[in-house]
Amino acid sequence: MLRALLSDRRLWLLILLVALVWVVGRHAVPVGSALWMVVQGGYWFMLAAFALWAWCMWRLARRDGWRLPRGKAEWGVIALIAAGGLVWQAHETHGYKILADEALLVGTAQTLHLDRDVGYPVRATDVQGPFQILQSVLDKRPYFYPFLVSLAHDLTGYRAENAFWVNTALGFVFLGLLYVLARSAGGTGRAGVLAVLLAIGLPLLAQQAAGAGFELLNVTLIAGWWALAIRLLAAPDDEAQDAFVMTAILLASTRYESLLFLVPTALVVGAAWWRGGGVRCTWPAWVAPLFVLPMFWLNRAFAANEDNWQMESMGADRPFGLEFLPGNLGHALKYFFTFDGYQPNAPYLALLGLLAAPVFLLWAQRIWRAPARADGAELGVALGALGPLGVTAVLMVYFWGQFDHPVITRLSLPTQLLLLVGTAVVAGRVWKPKPAVWNALAGGAVLALLAHGLPVMTKNAYGRDYGPGVAYAWRREFLARQESRDFLMLDRDPMMWIAEKVPATPIAQAARRRDGIAYHLRNRSFSAVYVLQGYTIDPETGALTLEAEDDLGPDFVLEPVAQRRTHILHLVRFSRVVEIRDGERTLAKAETAAWVANPKATPEEVAEARRHYLDRWVKELP
Repeated sequence: MLRALLSDRRLWLLILLVALVWVVGRHAVPVGSALWMVVQGGYWFMLAAFALWAWCMWRLARRDGWRLPRGKAEWGVIALIAAGGLVWQAHETHGYKILADEALLVGTAQTLHLDRDVGYPVRATDVQGPFQILQSVLDKRPYFYPFLVSLAHDLTGYRAENAFWVNTALGFVFLGLLYVLARSAGGTGRAGVLAVLLAIGLPLLAQQAAGAGFELLNVTLIAGWWALAIRLLAAPDDEAQDAFVMTAILLASTRYESLLFLVPTALVVGAAWWRGGGVRCTWPAWVAPLFVLPMFWLNRAFAANEDNWQMESMGADRPFGLEFLPGNLGHALKYFFTFDGYQPNAPYLALLGLLAAPVFLLWAQRIWRAPARADGAELGVALGALGPLGVTAVLMVYFWGQFDHPVITRLSLPTQLLLLVGTAVVAGRVWKPKPAVWNALAGGAVLALLAHGLPVMTKNAYGRDYGPGVAYAWRREFLARQESRDFLMLDRDPMMWIAEKVPATPIAQAARRRDGIAYHLRNRSFSAVYVLQGYTIDPETGALTLEAEDDLGPDFVLEPVAQRRTHILHLVRFSRVVEIRDGERTLAKAETAAWVANPKATPEEVAEARRHYLDRWVKELP
């Protein structure tokens, strides 16, 4: 059979196409041109890929006869999934959990919705009535999640909160796919129920289901991809292959390291051809490699700017190295087994998963060595495991792969999915316990939820201890208290304001455009000009020190409006710009009268004056 596969010309043509995509994506196109093509064409690539994926899933659903649940057992599973998703929403507040990632993703979704360009906005205004993005910047992050949020905008109208509702829905979808995956992997519905109960007790999932990040979408797609791998190898056919391949394409478009899943995708498809008796080159399989091009082009942003790695934040001189492995393993154990509430963890899940992990790897290694003797579903589980295993291995040698760090904790989700599936496999296919043991394991998951999961979610110490998240929550609270949104906000991170359709500009830009701000202050272009600044507190004297990134300079006279402590010895203050000076000379004051047209002018003169005024108005925008 292997000889027959290698002699098939279609296989070599497909390999040639993949190689061509690699060359064009990674080498042939200059970096600047590659990034420009992502900005201008990325939306349309993603729209085509998503539409093809939806069509492939519909074909698979029709072939397999997917139906609504029947019977008490199936409806019981639905009730469990619904209850779990509602528990997450009851204990977590919608908001930005990880900064600046989530604000950038929300901003990218806004630009995709308004302009169909890939990039996040940094300057915006409502100069001519409609809200307009004046400047956007291409982000380094893959953009399938922002694309989904932009679809929500397209279908329901623009609201920044749509990002939170997309993840709310994904929370229920993930639990449903987890049940399907664990049931298929463990060979019994009891394994699916156990996996769902364990996942409900993981506060990290609750946090992600109420935030605006792409982590929940990533782990949801991994669960779906893995379940489809099992389905494809259990009964190879065109519909399952196309759905599996297109799911892999969307997964590779969700997070940076998810490109790694393309390797086990190729292995699974090759195994399906081998088990199915020949190459299945359907037209979706031929066009699928083309949809990876934008991700290859976007990935070159790291080559164009080494600062994208953010290595200076941890004092590292390279992103990957074996020297990071011991420390990262220690941080992972600290995350898994901390009980103080400052980690969104689930120790019971970690205990079962880590106990099952060696047995699961031995079981999988037996299948990897002799795939011809393996059952199709078991081969799908074993080959699918290579995806999360590869991601976990990469994170363990990553300079910032510290699972107990508040910014990095979310990266542990693929690893924890691996622990969930490993537990299901060991219990369902290796151990095969009696129903009483299954009930005891499930009861332990419920007890862990009551004793640890719910109290940790309720206290939310892991969220309240994260200063940037608290500061962003206060931004939203400040905005909710405003009667209107016609003010100008100066903020080092203006993305949230722009996402809420508030005119905003970075503080550094405003400092450079002092005269432009003064012009608009004189002419009352905005009801007010506010600035958000951070201060550190001297513990001995109580003196406040303005953070350098928030310094507007001595020419801006500010009036404090409100302030709040975001974490120990640090506070954030809203101030109103009341005067702008040039040394001793006053350029503008907040109460300066607005421009008024000459009441004796003709209508034509008024129109001409307004045109000149508007031209200057736009030129002076900060």
